[in-house]
Amino acid sequence: MFVVFLGTTHAGKTGTLDHVDDVIGRSLTTLCNFVCHEKCLKTVASFCSGVALQLIKNPVAHSWSEPGHIKRHFCCVCRKKTDDSNCVECEVCEYYVHVDCQDLAVSDCKEAATFVPSLDKSSQVQHHHMREGNLPKDSKCIVCKKLCSAESCLAGMRCEWCGQTAHSTCYRKMENECDFGLLKKIMLPPNSLTIPRTELPMEQLLNIHRGQREGGISPSKIAPDEVSASSADDPKERDDTELLRIFDGNNSLRTQVYRTVSVQKTASVQQIRDAALRRFHIQDTPELYYVTQVVNEEGAEELLEDPVPLRNVKRPEGRRAQIFLRYKDDPEKTVVKVYGGWLRIPVTFCSLTVTKETLVQEVISEALSKFGIEKMTWNRYNLIEVSLDRGVAERTVNPQENMLQLVRNLRKDSLRRYHVVRFYLQEKEDPHDHAVFVGNMPVSLAQRQYERILLKLLGAKEKPFTAIGPIYFEYGSLVITFNTPKAASAAVQRLQNAVYEDKKLIVLCLPNVQ
Repeated sequence: MFVVFLGTTHAGKTGTLDHVDDVIGRSLTTLCNFVCHEKCLKTVASFCSGVALQLIKNPVAHSWSEPGHIKRHFCCVCRKKTDDSNCVECEVCEYYVHVDCQDLAVSDCKEAATFVPSLDKSSQVQHHHMREGNLPKDSKCIVCKKLCSAESCLAGMRCEWCGQTAHSTCYRKMENECDFGLLKKIMLPPNSLTIPRTELPMEQLLNIHRGQREGGISPSKIAPDEVSASSADDPKERDDTELLRIFDGNNSLRTQVYRTVSVQKTASVQQIRDAALRRFHIQDTPELYYVTQVVNEEGAEELLEDPVPLRNVKRPEGRRAQIFLRYKDDPEKTVVKVYGGWLRIPVTFCSLTVTKETLVQEVISEALSKFGIEKMTWNRYNLIEVSLDRGVAERTVNPQENMLQLVRNLRKDSLRRYHVVRFYLQEKEDPHDHAVFVGNMPVSLAQRQYERILLKLLGAKEKPFTAIGPIYFEYGSLVITFNTPKAASAAVQRLQNAVYEDKKLIVLCLPNVQ
């Protein structure tokens, strides 16, 4: 029986094995550990975890649980069982992942608010949100009516909205429209909701608090390579290899968050560079990168040079050699992608060449033109920097900022973060108010008393909110409304840290029903 080991690009090598089940439990050296019969290649439904993060159109952050041991499931990144190490799961869409694999988790949670004023809701179709694997036991395919669950591997597809399940080879034959299944009568469709625009992460908007990990050590500092290499049984193998600390930018050196790679002591510069790229899961042209050694604590660096670069590399006393992975910047120009996802246009993104003179406002204007929107209206739009690193975080870019310098700074600070940052166009004007729910206040007070308490907690002399109400007097909770995202964000941050009468307030941002 022939199987194919599919690596980072789902293009792997062919081997001969007696049973596929024998392979699934093995520890593979490739990034995504995908195993497939050669004859089944055409039916592969999943993207490789090494590139999936770049393929998502409208990223939505997951709501992660606390790390723990999750039994009888499979990691959606490395496809191995979750039984043997700490894992987290998305509490919204049942996306399971090892803590060590979380860097590669795809921010493709259910998009719960998709209202667009210019679109007719009656003509919009709610599509399925398909997730691979971890199906309930005895699940049956909605298409062929046969069992589609599997206990030995990550297999089968399930819609996270309606719960319908199907084989990977059958799910493309499902009806395009999702009817929300058993929840149809009580489900508020996403195309009827908008979420207030803020620069706060989703977990803060929903007031979700996460405990600190035990030990307080970043998982990036304890790499599988270091553990396996340090416990190697073969003394000769230990003598022939060396562990290097790899930093992907100035920020990682400052915070001492590094990853380790094991290379031969006679490794060339190219081999060290390629190992570093694999360690940071960077899928790009290797020739665009180079490696340097860190020569002092201030971050000064020197190029590594062949024929034996590790022979003269500097090693701080009692520590391993420290290596920078760098990008070969063109000082004159670069290419950036601008996404139009929130504008709901048919084109996913456009590519623009920016030079030393290009400002952000010019990027906005040119992108609008490529999206088929009048470029003279650029002042109605913002360029939003969206980071997909362990969630989704946003920042509004200054229109007068130099675009080339912005990109170069991202590359210099962290190559890993640079590869998970996108630029989106967004309309400046948000026609919707920002409603904030505040609970755990004293019960049965008058509206004026509640207003005085809020003003005191917000540290304001005048009301920063435009309205208060409804008020649920018997529960000591109320809703306050702001007309700008900046005022709402500031209030949420202040109130979530506030305590009144020894009680911590419950503060949530509310969606708008259209």
